[in-house]
Amino acid sequence: PSAEFTASRIENRAMALALLVRDRLWNQKLKIFSNQYYGGKPYARITPTSFYPLLTGVVTDEQVTGMIENWLFSRERFCLDRKGDVTRNTDTCHWGLPSVSADDPAFPPLGYWRGYVWGPMAQITYWSLEQAASTSGPQAAELANQAMSALARQMGGMGKTQWRLNRHVCENFSPWKNATDCTGSEFYHWGALTVLLEVQQQKSRKIKTQTDNNHASFNEL
Repeated sequence: PSAEFTASRIENRAMALALLVRDRLWNQKLKIFSNQYYGGKPYARITPTSFYPLLTGVVTDEQVTGMIENWLFSRERFCLDRKGDVTRNTDTCHWGLPSVSADDPAFPPLGYWRGYVWGPMAQITYWSLEQAASTSGPQAAELANQAMSALARQMGGMGKTQWRLNRHVCENFSPWKNATDCTGSEFYHWGALTVLLEVQQQKSRKIKTQTDNNHASFNEL
């Protein structure tokens, strides 16, 4: 088959899978996407991967709004402040986006994938919100933009705090306010993604401003 035929087939398959995720993995009761056991029973634990379906670009505005309002902007769950102001968060979910929801019984002891904050998870969540901001209606898009800004500010603050304290780029980070060092390896490349989010957000804001003024110029970036 030709390359064009193969590409079309892959695109069609991707869209079919995206629609299945949207329609079958959405938990209407919890207002978030969740994994499922064979047979359809939803998996109880919610992690940042539940935001990744936003990358498909086919989720509804209701789904976008439900996840951001009920989960990302919840101080009991993923602890993003609407303005990225961590001083209003709890001491145990200070920086936000733990690797399991902070209201999960697995969160308080903390562990590798049970509460520590990871740069790659933050980056993919940011990309997911970015996609939602570009494909949703005005209100849902504005909410996604707000969440992107908050996530970038909080993750950047966390990464820079450990750099200033110890000159460490962490494999993973404690979500606690009083964390004094990395919770994983002390120099791990993907830890820098936390600070890179702020750079991406500044670039995104600059592009949006230029577009709004009808003279966007990528040469200036």
